Amino acid sequence: MKIAAKIISSLFHPLLMPVIGLLIIFNTDSYINYIMPFEKKMAIIFLVALTTFIIPSFISLILLIKKVIDSLEMKTQKERIIPYALTVVFYVLTLYMLKNAQIPPIIYNFIIGATLSVILAFIINLKWKISAHMIGVGGLVGALICISMILEIYITPYIIFALLMAGLVGSCRLVLKAHTQSQIYIGFVVGVICQIITLYF
Repeated sequence: MKIAAKIISSLFHPLLMPVIGLLIIFNTDSYINYIMPFEKKMAIIFLVALTTFIIPSFISLILLIKKVIDSLEMKTQKERIIPYALTVVFYVLTLYMLKNAQIPPIIYNFIIGATLSVILAFIINLKWKISAHMIGVGGLVGALICISMILEIYITPYIIFALLMAGLVGSCRLVLKAHTQSQIYIGFVVGVICQIITLYF
């Protein structure tokens, strides 16, 4: 059971949520899918994957080798401080690079929401261990709901998938005893709110 929970937690890592979100958005029946050339969409996905997942993951691996953290799971608040801080830096860098990329505002705002959620995860973690996994998947759910309403498109299957993913990931974090129920629920709510704020306001 715990092995399965670890695999699922890894597959739906919070840092992968921006990439998953972009893949969904770029495959919807909306103007975004039609006005952007395939090459540009792939370039944006590659950039976001590199700066929000690959590089932060590589840094965490280095921190593990240097014994700054005890494991990649970062079970304690203290272990998460440096990786979270560096992740914030790379998310902000992503926004800087996308600012002049001439992309639809809704895409840029989606990444702003992801950046805001990472910043809040870092700040909250200084005092309390919140679930980054649930912030990530909560952000995906919130973004998909907002985008479906803003663009007036039918993406209910994606939203249902994201909700099922949220339930599954949350259950896995509880099975692994990585978080309490309050840390799970509050993490999810924080993720949803971050996307609502940035996509609507």
